[in-house]
Order: sequence, then structure tokens, then C-alpha cells
Amino acid sequence: MSKSLLITRPNYEITTRYLYVWNKEVIKEAKNRGIGVMDLRREKANKKEFTGRMIKVNPALVLLNGHGGNECVRGHNDEIIVRAGDNEEILKGKIIYALSCQSALLLGPKSMEAGSIAFIGYSRNFVFFTDDSKISRSENDKVAKLFLDPSNRLSISLVKGNAIFEAVRKSKKHFSENIRKLLNSDVSPQDYSSSLVPYLAWDMKYQVCHGNQNACF
Repeated sequence: MSKSLLITRPNYEITTRYLYVWNKEVIKEAKNRGIGVMDLRREKANKKEFTGRMIKVNPALVLLNGHGGNECVRGHNDEIIVRAGDNEEILKGKIIYALSCQSALLLGPKSMEAGSIAFIGYSRNFVFFTDDSKISRSENDKVAKLFLDPSNRLSISLVKGNAIFEAVRKSKKHFSENIRKLLNSDVSPQDYSSSLVPYLAWDMKYQVCHGNQNACF
């Protein structure tokens, strides 16, 4: 298996645009470390491309971004690229992090049955909020950063070769730090609101990991 990663980055509406933009940091970190990156972006985030690249490149780490459900992860224009009971065996022997609503509920366990090393994801919806004034410059959105930066910490930690349990720990620690930040009365309410706290706590709670948590990329 090559020291490479495959990442899906559909981009066709506001939610996927944010994931598309914020994952640039992860890609940059991987490339800086000499890791091969197969970036399935925009229209290339489809089932045919995903299947072909997974077979040809055989990446050790798979980062899935997009809408989903308890049994699947979707790519560009909501096309299902991996679904439990259909093609989860393509995840065999790999570490997967799916930033996709509910995908860890059924697809996660099914991928383990198919031989995945580990599946990190969310057993409920992944929720994040945005600043409407920053939608066209989503990389500068401080509200979205509260939610998407902890996710990036997980991906980047994996890219750095940390064990899965450590990557998950760092991500949840970052969620906790952002919660404390919001509860600090010295923080400007123009940028942050304590009303976001329950949603950060939700994402932190429902981020789960199936499989070998001692494994490394």
C-alpha cells in the first residue's frame, strides 16, 4: 500500500463549498510532508472516479467530505460514492475519516466488517454554522472555523502519522477549547455567540471511531 491519501471534495452548494475550501489546509500539510494526494474535487468526486482511483492508487488514508446518511457518503451533486451493502469492501485495509452526516452509524461498522482498519466519522449529523457575510470568502469565516478547524486537526494529525486515538483526542480537545472560548465573556460577541456551544458539544459527542485506534497512517 502506498504512502498516499485520497480525498473527496465535492463543491456544488454552500455546505460542500465550505468543506472544499477548508480541506485545502489538509492537502497542503500532506504535500509538505511528501505524501501523495489524490484530490477528487468538484465533478471528479463521483463513484466511477472514486472506485477507479481507490483501486489504482490504493491509498492508506481516505478522507471523505460531503453529504451522507447512516449508510452512505455522497460526492458531487449528491451522487452516492460508497454505500453499505453495495461497495463498502473498497474501504478494506484503509483508515477512513468521513466528514459526512451519520456515516459512522451504519457505514462505519459495515466497513469494519469488510476489513477496514478504522472508520472515524459522526453517528449523527455533523452541524456547523457560518457567517453569512463571509460565504464568498469561507476561509475567513470565524464562525465556521469553530466547527471545521477541529475537524481539520483530526485529519492533519493523521497526516502527521499520529495514532488514530491521538488524532481523535486532539480534535475533541479543540472542540472543547472552542466551547470554553465561547463561554468566556471577554470574547467579542460580534464574532462568536455562546448559543453555538450546544452544537459544538453535539459534534464532539457524536464524533466516533470504529476499529483499531492504535493504528497510524
